[in-house]
Amino acid sequence: METTNGVEPNPEIRAVTDAPVGEPAAATPAVEEHPFGAPPKDLPPLEPAPPSRIVDVSAVEIERVDLADAAQRKRFLDVVKPIYAGDRNYIEPLRMERMEFLDTKKNIGLKDIDAFVMLAKRGGKVVGRMTAHVDHAYDRYHGTRSGWFGFFEAVNDRKVAHAMFDAGTKWLRTKGAVDCIGPMNFNTNHQCGLLVQNFERPPVVEMTYNPQYYEELITSYGFAKAKDLYAWWIDVSQGTDNPKVGRIAKLAERVKKREGVTIRHMELKRFDQEVALMFRLYNQAWQKNWGFVPVGEEEFVHIAKNLKPIVAEKLLLVVEVKGQPAGFCVTLPDVNEWMPRDGSLFPLGWVGLLKGVTKLHKYRQARLMVLGMLPAFRKRGLESLLFLETALRARALGMNAGEIGWTLEDNWLVNRAIESMDGKLDRVYRLFGLTL
Repeated sequence: METTNGVEPNPEIRAVTDAPVGEPAAATPAVEEHPFGAPPKDLPPLEPAPPSRIVDVSAVEIERVDLADAAQRKRFLDVVKPIYAGDRNYIEPLRMERMEFLDTKKNIGLKDIDAFVMLAKRGGKVVGRMTAHVDHAYDRYHGTRSGWFGFFEAVNDRKVAHAMFDAGTKWLRTKGAVDCIGPMNFNTNHQCGLLVQNFERPPVVEMTYNPQYYEELITSYGFAKAKDLYAWWIDVSQGTDNPKVGRIAKLAERVKKREGVTIRHMELKRFDQEVALMFRLYNQAWQKNWGFVPVGEEEFVHIAKNLKPIVAEKLLLVVEVKGQPAGFCVTLPDVNEWMPRDGSLFPLGWVGLLKGVTKLHKYRQARLMVLGMLPAFRKRGLESLLFLETALRARALGMNAGEIGWTLEDNWLVNRAIESMDGKLDRVYRLFGLTL
């Protein structure tokens, strides 16, 4: 889920970036044409095959998986265990959550997903997994016929990866897809992107992680970069003593008074009403972003309920202008600091997780994962106010650093606003694509 929609800073706050007021910075091409991210272009064709593609993959068997079957979902999830054995930075997603998410009989969010789910086997042993899928909600909204791949995991063997890509692209063609982009698990409302920069730390909550060799497995088949997703790191330990943050804080007070702005935190005791408000704001705020897929209300409520046990109430912010909701921001404590590494809450993994969830002062970092503004309230600097308020509140809770992300590489306005708060580009997640 993308962190932010495109919001041009208020002229006063924008001045901190040293860009001329009313003009895009020199390094921000195509801002006017695609201010919230441009569609991928010039993707390579599936055929002819590049020399690096393994043509004879007969040694690899592709087995189709039915995600409605619990035993088959478990086999699909078990693929990661030998691949990440010994990787100190890997944190396996909670098994019970993944089993529920992939259950096509119960997860309402998958009703528009048509997927070919596969396991790759070599010598009778499972050595890879992947989905090839179409998202009918995405196609309806964007007026296209796109194909995707996701949940990619494989041993370091081109034959295994390429056998899965062969099967996936063949299936997508039968569905009329004109391209194939991924990894996308299943769309931008879920986890997406392949980590290609900075493997030196574990992922934060709800972000992906993978071995470095995955990029070569994908590009050797013929995929090329389609879009980069940025994850930013920000140190808020100095608060307003940081010169950049201090300058934003001074300007923010003037903007608040002039615009009649207030920022409040959501109240968990009014959970249903607050979620209903977020739902109304979310689909309106993100509707022009590249990759956006509208979320149904039932799915949105389900996502919110899943996140409720790990939220910090004071980091769920709503910005109002003269009493009218204009945008919201969701920042989560990084529960990965306490998460069991094997994805299991049994027999003792739940102890560490519960300890972290119930003692917010134990967290050292957080992730700002959702921030959006209604179109009518853009270009007023409200986004920067939410960045600032989040940073100061997180610091007060003992979270002195964290990740902002992800953002589209060409969402210039948002990325510049993050830099104005002294955010540093830390990780890059890449989507790869080819035309079919």
